[in-house]
Amino acid sequence: MKLILLALRVQYFEWVELFKVFCRYSSQRTFLKAFLELKLRYLLDSPFQVSKRFLIKKRSDDLYLYGETPLTVLDDICEKSGITSQDHVFELGAGSGFTSLWMAAFAGVRVSSIEQVPTFCLRLQRVSRRMKLDKLNVIEGDYLEVDLSAATVIYLYASNLDDLTIRCLTLRMLALKPGSRVISVSYPLQEYCPVPGIFEQSERFPVCFPWGEADVFLQVRTSYVQKSGV
Repeated sequence: MKLILLALRVQYFEWVELFKVFCRYSSQRTFLKAFLELKLRYLLDSPFQVSKRFLIKKRSDDLYLYGETPLTVLDDICEKSGITSQDHVFELGAGSGFTSLWMAAFAGVRVSSIEQVPTFCLRLQRVSRRMKLDKLNVIEGDYLEVDLSAATVIYLYASNLDDLTIRCLTLRMLALKPGSRVISVSYPLQEYCPVPGIFEQSERFPVCFPWGEADVFLQVRTSYVQKSGV
């Protein structure tokens, strides 16, 4: 019964979110056209189904490791995190790419959309090329292997990562330049970084996802490592 109620809640949230998206962002024709085109590509094959097929092929123990940030929620996160058109955002685990699409086509932010599911990447690439979205770069690959040094902002929505993966990821983020920001959902990076003082938490605020409320953490990469010679 709880699962049924949760499914109904998520479905209701998604319909309300779709209505909000049209009300807030329809004035930006390029974004709206790109958004609708990407939506059509998932009309008969949802992002959840695409993700599940990929996880089955990988023989994953958990076939339900998929979620997306609603665009109106992302809007609030970007505003509170001070993201501007001067930033280069790396979205780690971008999924279907609607969030990357919004940042590039509506907010005018340079985005590197990193995702390991080929179908997600292919569909987003096709929409990006058709709409000539120069600020959107789609990278197919594991974000634990991608060079992150060019990012001024990293967005990490993956709230269900295991501790080892988060620790490995924080090590990869040592390549970030001082002053770069990392946005993580549900957990602060300071608890997982093997070297203390690398990340300084500057903001913590709650947001609502379809499955419930979560805290978003904004961390700033300090210059501690450079000063220490690490």
